[in-house]
Amino acid sequence: MSTHPPEVTTAAEDLHLRVASNSAGHVASWIRRTRVGGDSWEAFDVPLGEESERYLVRVSHGAQVVRESVVTGPTWSYTAAEAAADGAGGGFQLSVAQLSAVYGVGAFAHVDISL
Repeated sequence: MSTHPPEVTTAAEDLHLRVASNSAGHVASWIRRTRVGGDSWEAFDVPLGEESERYLVRVSHGAQVVRESVVTGPTWSYTAAEAAADGAGGGFQLSVAQLSAVYGVGAFAHVDISL
């Protein structure tokens, strides 16, 4: 039985994930979410509510995860050369989840990239 209220056990999956693509590659960006204290409109940004800001970024081609990275900010770059080396040059799914020292991996946000 969890001692935490259900509303704080996972970050919302809607990270507003966006990807900008060009011939050099892809740059993903998203908006950080919070598990606690995010209901106020008084602050410019929601409180982190974690020891550190970290995200798990996954690139999947078909059902196979071909690349996985942990990043410490709300952006990540994937070059065209990396995509080609991963066999994802024709298209891939990008997934991002917030990481928590307390709750583990949050819900993934996904975007499909077709080239």
